[in-house]
Amino acid sequence: MVSMPSGSAIPSCPPGRNKPAPWTVSRLFTFTLFANRRWKLLLVGCAGLALHQVSEALVPATIGAAVDNAIQPNDAGALLGWLGALAVVFVVLALSWRLGTLATERSFNYGSHDLRQLVVERTLHHRGMAARRAPGEIVAIASSDADRVAGLSWLISGGLAAAAGVITSAVTLLLISVPLGLAVLLATPVMLLVMHRLTKPLENRSDMEQSTAARAGALATDFITGSRPLKGLGAEDAAIERYRAASRESLASALKAIRAKSAYTGASTALSAAFLAGIAFFAAWFAVQGTITVGELVAVVGVAQFVQGPMASLGFLSVELARKRASAARIAVLLEEPDAVPAPDAEERTTAAAGSVATLTSPAEPAPYGEPAPVLELSDKAGNSVFPPFTASIGEIVGVVLPDGDQARKLVDTLGFRTPAPSGLISIDGRDAAHLDPHHVRSRVFADSHDGVLFRGSVRENVAVSSTELEERALAAAAVGDFVSQLPEGTETVLTGHGQSLSGGQRQRLVLGRSLHQKQPVLVLHDPTTAVDTATEAVIADGLRNFPDKALVLVTTSPTLLGICHRVVMGGADGPPATGTHRELLATSASYREVVGS
Repeated sequence: MVSMPSGSAIPSCPPGRNKPAPWTVSRLFTFTLFANRRWKLLLVGCAGLALHQVSEALVPATIGAAVDNAIQPNDAGALLGWLGALAVVFVVLALSWRLGTLATERSFNYGSHDLRQLVVERTLHHRGMAARRAPGEIVAIASSDADRVAGLSWLISGGLAAAAGVITSAVTLLLISVPLGLAVLLATPVMLLVMHRLTKPLENRSDMEQSTAARAGALATDFITGSRPLKGLGAEDAAIERYRAASRESLASALKAIRAKSAYTGASTALSAAFLAGIAFFAAWFAVQGTITVGELVAVVGVAQFVQGPMASLGFLSVELARKRASAARIAVLLEEPDAVPAPDAEERTTAAAGSVATLTSPAEPAPYGEPAPVLELSDKAGNSVFPPFTASIGEIVGVVLPDGDQARKLVDTLGFRTPAPSGLISIDGRDAAHLDPHHVRSRVFADSHDGVLFRGSVRENVAVSSTELEERALAAAAVGDFVSQLPEGTETVLTGHGQSLSGGQRQRLVLGRSLHQKQPVLVLHDPTTAVDTATEAVIADGLRNFPDKALVLVTTSPTLLGICHRVVMGGADGPPATGTHRELLATSASYREVVGS
């Protein structure tokens, strides 16, 4: 059996070249069927399943021939010969089914895997996605939608096999009786047209069923992940009611789809049964008239009974294709989602390259003697009055105070390059971050969101993500030792459900420990102690002093954390930004005292 390795899914587009073709339904279908040489598997699958259907259609014809040529003449030798022929047909039937099924299943699994790779790579792309999607929705697209689109290989191989079965049956009937063969050839397209008309309600309801199920799954995932905050807000009842409404909508859509499918199945079964009855009646009439033999009557009835299955399969093709098109459309919309951080155009790349050369050939003015050059600089050259200007150098702890929580989150997202930085706002090592690749920015600056999550895995794997070693100073600064030592297996304890078995403060300390383990020279921490008690916060504040090889930016309003900062800047208030130490600002700025307190 051919084994198809599955490579990287998303084609890259080097700078300066044309953008890759957009993802459309037809392109996704082509990718699913033919990428990574899957056409070989599809070809083998189609040939195997088609040969299986041809063999099945030949079984009643072989039995009928045995009746006429061996049983009626009472010829034992001929009977053994026809039994041998029937055995050969069954062997070919079984082997071709196995070969076709294995090849088609491999094509399906590899196609489904590559589609999931597309979705995951787009979701985790370093430039992000402009539209935020619920995790449950992405899971639904990467699982059920990907599997449904990958099932196109089964649809094609099964459809071709059904067509081969119908053609074989028609030829067999033509050889026996031209009127019966013509009846099959003429009745088949008529039945397919009628079945296609019957599938229209099912197409629409199947699409609605998949969409409502994805929405209900997204809500369930979000509510389970945020169960603790919901309980803290006392919003459990509202969340349950909201999910109940979404679940009922999904159930109603599923029931409508089931009813439509049942109606279609009943109608197609009735049509097939009427077709079989008609063929059997006319075959019996021809046998009574002596036009066909008894063996041919057996063959006609057997072939007519067999051909119901392939004809029903052909009639259902349009339904399945419509469902796969709907799933492919959802995947295409996600893959074509605009970047949250757009790539610079050609002119910007040229300007950035010139700036890089200028930086290399004509270095910026060196920092005064004894003062380290800033690694990170946020300026107001872009005319942005929301974020206060500041610099951060290795060995410094800089506090940034923003009274508006939304602006604080926006600043952290901008420093983490999850949202685009306006030109001239942020400089990394003296270079405008707006013209740098996000990979480079994130290799220099780590800025996790305030609600950073824990993943399934051990405590050690969650904290030391990029290495296998746990750094003692990071663990000490995050104050995780007191509760990690109480866990059943210490740092090897496996966390499940995003660490829901831990308290909010314990999860926050593990997330802080993970941030402090990062190798980037600049670490941006957003309110890392909001869920811990005062004593633990003091321990964390003292531990943050032990990172002389890092530039720490604390976006917070905690007086305990601001008290250890070498410099604090405050923005978002009336008037120009205030700068100084925590004590100086407490003494000189009323707005600072109002926001931070003592």
